[in-house]
Parts: sequence; structure tokens; C-alpha cells
Amino acid sequence: MSSSSLIDPQQKIDPKPTEKLPYLRNKRALLEWARMLGVGGLFFGLYLGLGGFELLFLSVAVGLLLVGGFMLYLLGPKRIDINRLVTPVHAVSGESVMVTVQVSFRSRIPLPWMMITDRWSGEIHRELLFPGFRRTFIYTYRLPKVTRGFHHLENCYIKWGDLTGWFTGISHPKGSSEFKVLPSPLYFGQMNMQGGYIPGESAAALRSRSQEEATDIRHYLPGDPLSRIHWKSSARHGTLHSRTPERGDARMICIVLDNAFKSYEIPADALLPRSSRGTETPAFEKAVSTAMGLMRSAERSGAYVQLFSGGWPEGMARHEGLGAIPGRVLNVLTEIKSDSTRSLSQLLDDASHGWIPGMSIAVVTGTLEQESAKVIAHLLSHGVKVSLYYAWDRKSPGSASGNGTIGDSLKRLGAGLYCLEHAMPTYGQGVEPSHEPSGQPRVR
Repeated sequence: MSSSSLIDPQQKIDPKPTEKLPYLRNKRALLEWARMLGVGGLFFGLYLGLGGFELLFLSVAVGLLLVGGFMLYLLGPKRIDINRLVTPVHAVSGESVMVTVQVSFRSRIPLPWMMITDRWSGEIHRELLFPGFRRTFIYTYRLPKVTRGFHHLENCYIKWGDLTGWFTGISHPKGSSEFKVLPSPLYFGQMNMQGGYIPGESAAALRSRSQEEATDIRHYLPGDPLSRIHWKSSARHGTLHSRTPERGDARMICIVLDNAFKSYEIPADALLPRSSRGTETPAFEKAVSTAMGLMRSAERSGAYVQLFSGGWPEGMARHEGLGAIPGRVLNVLTEIKSDSTRSLSQLLDDASHGWIPGMSIAVVTGTLEQESAKVIAHLLSHGVKVSLYYAWDRKSPGSASGNGTIGDSLKRLGAGLYCLEHAMPTYGQGVEPSHEPSGQPRVR
């Protein structure tokens, strides 16, 4: 397999020229030579003073090792070329990625062993090879459960040596490899007839919508696209029927992703035992996955979507439009962090300037708090449809019984609530969720 067969133009691959490190310039090599010369001089001195076949044998053995080490330095690998290919190109968090490595080098003597260490951001892999007379290797390894973000190769460390390991050579090839891991989409709601999700709608609401749209079905006319044929009605009546284009299938949704650090501080009553910490998916990762799921839903159903989050010019959407999600927006969701200083209420104020009448609002946050709840309640009182995705709820200060929460108050006003606190995503298994808002979310 040629090196060019591994090269993908969308991947950043180590350049072929690599750094040559002279063997004797390495501190470890100097120590190895000093150690072996000292041991050889000791045995030879004892043999000269005491004689004996055993000391002669040890002196000759050390001498052979010294000759082998000198040959390893003189005739060993002088140039190493290494290429990497990471698949899949668009990895999803929680899944595994495969790294295919092609190594070639020049050496005039057979090499007993070679170890290649790749240090990725957050992961280390070591591969032990036994080259012998071979000069080209291709191997593959797996990076399990990669996390969201941009991952890059921090460094590569190549080591080889003789059979005993007394003499070794080291090389640090220069170059860079990088791959992107998108957030795994988190879905809620039911699938509509067009194959997309209508975020925040229950099965009852969908049945009601289906009954309304049934009145907009007519007989098929030449020129109607196949995508508008109503197959269920056609099968029932025995003739082709189409949905009227006047109704329009477009939806409009504004996604407000809260990425303020304070919103995702775990409340004291929600802290897990120390033994369980680190096993739970962070709330902010669930929030980003929820935003990705909403974006994917809008993409499939052809909805017009807006995306607002902190760290952007005030009053401006990070994205607005319909159709396929642009690559720059995927990059935003890939590298976004919970480091914004803008509160959720400020984000809602930014988003309100660009809202379109009839647009539904999806608010994704960590902790429900009173300031943003007042803004959401104001929207609900004006007939705006709001779906709220949150990790933790708080007690409502105005509750008469003292047991009511902010979420309960917003629910009474008509908000759709989706709690992420107990979500246990199953990454990369292709699961298509179908559940009511009160059920557990899944990740595909």
C-alpha cells in the first residue's frame, strides 16, 4: 500500500520530512555508552588481573554489545516518514475513531524492535513493532470514546534498540495531525411525517396537527413533487393524493444556548458522591448535545432556525437560515465552552430583536433561575411558544407552599419542560428516540 493511498485532503497529515536526531547527541545515548564502557572495562580489568574463562566470556559479550551499539548508531534508522489518517472524518462525541498509521524508514541493518508513541490531547497510544528486515509498516489503533472538540497530535516519540535494550535510538518526528469531534445530538419529541423532529411537541400535539393537515389533502395533479404525495391517504382511497403546498411545512425555531459559567455550577443538593463523580456526563455537554439535536431536527424538517449563544457580538445570531447546517456553525458547537459572561436573560434579549412572529423558542440552560424565568414568563404571556431544556431546577421564591419550583411555575404558563439531569446518552448506536417530554432523552 503506497503512502499516497492513506492521504485524505481533508485530514492534516504529518509532512514526510522529519527531524533527524544524531544518536550520540542524545543524553540517554551518552549514558548508555558510558554504562557499557564502564561494565566492559570492569570485566576486562578483572580478566587481566584474575584471568578465568568466565571473565573472558563476559568481556567478549560486552565487546559484542558495544559493536552492535556502534552499528546501530552508524547504520540504523536515519530517516523516518510517518503518515496518519483519522476516520471517520466527522466523528461524534462518545464514539471511537480509528487512526491508520503508515511508517517507513531507512536502515542498513535489521532492527529487533521499534516502539511508536502517539500522544493525542487526552489519549496516549503505544505500538510495538518488530521490523527485522522490513522497512514499511501499516497499523491501525482506536481512540475510544472521544470527547467533543478539536483533537490534535501533541507529539510523536519513536524509539528502537538492540535485542537486549542496552542501546537505543530516539526520534521525535515533527508534524501535526488533527481531527474534529462533533457533539452527539440529543433528541426529544416525536418524528414528523417529513422525517424530522418537531422539538418540544408531544404526541397529542402531533396528532392534532396531523388532523388539521388532513383537511389540506387533495387529489394528485401532474407536476406535484413526490415529496408532497400523501401515501397513507393514497393507499386508503386507491388514488394518489397530495398535500397542498399552500399550507407550507416550514417551521421556525430560535435556539438560545446558555453558555454562561454560572449556569452550569452544580447545586449543592445535586452533588454526586465522590465515588461517582467523573462518570456522569457534564451538564454543559448535554446542553450542547441538545442544541445540536435541535439543529439537526430543523435541518431534516427544512425549518428556519436561529442560534444564539454568548461570546458573539450582542444582538447578532451565530446562525440563521434553513437547509444544511454550515460547517462554521458545526465548528461553533464543536469548540464552544461554558465561559461566557452574558446571562441567559441577556441572551434572550439579544434573540428577541430578531424573532419572527410565529417562531417557537428553545431555551437550553443549566440551572433555572429567577431572572431569566421572568423573561420567559413574559414571552409565554404574549403567546410565544417556549420549550425549556434544563439540568437543575430551583425553588420558586413566590411559591405559597414553599415546595413549588421555577419549572413548575413556567409549566403552568404553558412552557414545555425537558430535564437533562438524569439523561444517560448512548453514543453512536443509531438510536431513534420516540417518547413523551417526560421520558429520558437519548443520543444518536
